[in-house]
Amino acid sequence: MKSANPENEYIPLELRISVRRDTLRLISEMAQDMGISINDVFSFLAEDSVIDLELMEDLNKIDIPSKCSIDDLKNALLKKRLC
Repeated sequence: MKSANPENEYIPLELRISVRRDTLRLISEMAQDMGISINDVFSFLAEDSVIDLELMEDLNKIDIPSKCSIDDLKNALLKKRLC
């Protein structure tokens, strides 16, 4: 996976998560099919889920209000749809 920071390194983390039995079965099958560990699958999933955020240089310039009215939300969604 590409990173905006070429000096990025892997940092080992010990995590405890809960998943449904079916989810664990699918992830286990995925790991077996790929010939990797379940930990590696979770690592790849975590990296894939945030890689686009890392590449967005303007992420810190986004203003997220603590609350808004329903009308403000509707207007924002409508404006987004028109763009």
